[in-house]
Amino acid sequence: MLEFSALEKTDPAARAAALERAALAVARLDATLDGHPLLPAWQHWVRLEAVRAHAGLDGHRVDPQRLAAFLEGLRLRAPDTAVPHERGADLDALSHALRLYGLMLAAADRRPARELDETTEAPEHRRLAEDALWALTQAAPGARLPALARAMRAWLVADRPRGAVRAALPVALQATGVTKALLPILAGADTLRPDSPTDADGWGLAFACSLEREATEGLTILRRLEHTWRGARAAIGPRRSNSRLPAAVDLLAAAPLLGPARLASLLGCSLRGAGLMMEELVACGAAVEVTGRGSHRLYGLPGTEGIRGETAGPRRHGHRRGRPPKIAVPEPMAAVEPPPPPVPARLERLEVDYTALDALLADTSRVVERVQAILKKR
Repeated sequence: MLEFSALEKTDPAARAAALERAALAVARLDATLDGHPLLPAWQHWVRLEAVRAHAGLDGHRVDPQRLAAFLEGLRLRAPDTAVPHERGADLDALSHALRLYGLMLAAADRRPARELDETTEAPEHRRLAEDALWALTQAAPGARLPALARAMRAWLVADRPRGAVRAALPVALQATGVTKALLPILAGADTLRPDSPTDADGWGLAFACSLEREATEGLTILRRLEHTWRGARAAIGPRRSNSRLPAAVDLLAAAPLLGPARLASLLGCSLRGAGLMMEELVACGAAVEVTGRGSHRLYGLPGTEGIRGETAGPRRHGHRRGRPPKIAVPEPMAAVEPPPPPVPARLERLEVDYTALDALLADTSRVVERVQAILKKR
């Protein structure tokens, strides 16, 4: 809740003190992340957290773990509700969150416009983000943070897209030299709350307090990632000097989610060896598998297992894996009378000559009688 007295809103000393605290908090976070190995992973997770906060201010409830699974292309489980319109609300929230995420990526993307995929919303996101960035960074008198606050308020008063200016603010902080790294968590989200002040002085004070809170929260998220990283390194225990498991843990910490194929390319090992390393990390508690698949798995550090809870796993067809069996549907039989069976031809009677067989039987009888006579004489 943002509650400021009338004296705080109008007192220049109170606003200056709030801006000073915000500048110190932002500088502390920026200095901590300068050259930090976990910077890419931190940017990913705080971007999801920022999307959750922004979507909540727009009236949508989004779970960061569910959004992470959605961004990875995993099949999501159905919401825990039997009411159809609530399932539709979940899809609307994910769609809105995906748009906010796309705006944040477009604001930070420095690729030429000709490289953007024209079949997606990337060009539209780029146009909105560039317009907001220009509005925030155009020449304005005064210090940088107050100038950014006034420019952001002017954008919102003009009833222009809120998602674009929130996505462009971290880039504007970097472009104006306030921060060295891109810090997506800094968006001044508290100024958009229903109870936030609307006058210029009160809005500037709320902007400073919001930046201070977001910078402090970003530092807390970084410490939590560091703690998880150290815990994973401790879980694997002492290893040989040429073991690749410590390097695998470091890569798993630097990347939000990692699969065996990507790990094999980074470490220069075989795909089977990377898969075995991932299984060993899971066995010792240094990693978790988040997809629930038999193949094309993704892994993360402990703490990301919530992503697996949001996925429905692969599609199963009975107890078999892979593509479902093709079922041949017989065509309907035509109503046509079958032809009558053919009449078999009459066979001629066979004549058999038994002369040779009779002679053979006679010879056999004489041999048997001669043997019996010999046996009786003995």
